[in-house]
Amino acid sequence: MNKKILYTLFGFILLTVVTLIYIYKATINIVYYSDTKYMPYMMTSIYSIKKNKYFYTRYNIYVIAEGFNYLDKQKLKSFENNSIKIHIIPAKEQNLDYTHLGRFQPFKPAMQKIFIPEYLKDVNKAIYLDADTIVQKDLIGLYNKDVKEIYIAASRDGLMFMYPEHIEEVGLKWRNFYFNSGVMLLNLQKMREDDFVKQSIKYFHTHQEVFADQDILNVVSKDKVKEISYKYNCNSTFFEENDAKFLSKFFNEEVPTNSQEVYKNAVILHFAGHKPWTEWFVHPYLKPLWWQYAKEVSAKYNIDY
Repeated sequence: MNKKILYTLFGFILLTVVTLIYIYKATINIVYYSDTKYMPYMMTSIYSIKKNKYFYTRYNIYVIAEGFNYLDKQKLKSFENNSIKIHIIPAKEQNLDYTHLGRFQPFKPAMQKIFIPEYLKDVNKAIYLDADTIVQKDLIGLYNKDVKEIYIAASRDGLMFMYPEHIEEVGLKWRNFYFNSGVMLLNLQKMREDDFVKQSIKYFHTHQEVFADQDILNVVSKDKVKEISYKYNCNSTFFEENDAKFLSKFFNEEVPTNSQEVYKNAVILHFAGHKPWTEWFVHPYLKPLWWQYAKEVSAKYNIDY
């Protein structure tokens, strides 16, 4: 082997090592909200992160916990290892007039999302995940997206094309983008600098029939949002209700014609409608997939579903 090839090979190896060291030092912050009822499903989501992460990435996982007892906390802590740390933050009862939710009262727990910048005072950037998600790939690609000048990066809500009047009602027709709040990359530092929580509370208390956190986050963000691929928030079964041509136009990117290919290639699956642990969810691919993770969690961490 001549010296030129040897030097080139050495340079490539050195660059690879330096890159891996840089990535390894960068810790990914994740935040969930869960009450005791949803704890098993959240743990399934956390387990999917652990199972599918790169060996060199590290995760700080923050759980805003509603009503967790000592045993719940111990089970959650059992996920920890050298690359995953669990931080449990007791949820607070927020001083909000929930009558403004109107018919959306069942979504009251989700209102905790608007207070994440206050819960994570020392964290400047984090990925929020709903408990009903499965993470199929490492999240370093999502976490490294540039959000310096915005509040939130999120995926288009696939159901909102059915209700265009809602976007108009909340005053977002000009933006033509309404995101789903089940998966979000949050610039917590900028949200604190601009009193995002205070703005959110003001909006909530001056409007009626508010679709919980999702309406608030969308409206208060104004133009400081970034659309990301549906692959980061792939809502279960939505991709079988429309053809690939429509979906590609709706999401502004090419969508495979085969729905199973969509689900396999997704970074994050989000069971935003019917839940896979219920008897009325009968999807032949997605239900067994979710239960595969759940059964592994049950066996390894003694979690009951």
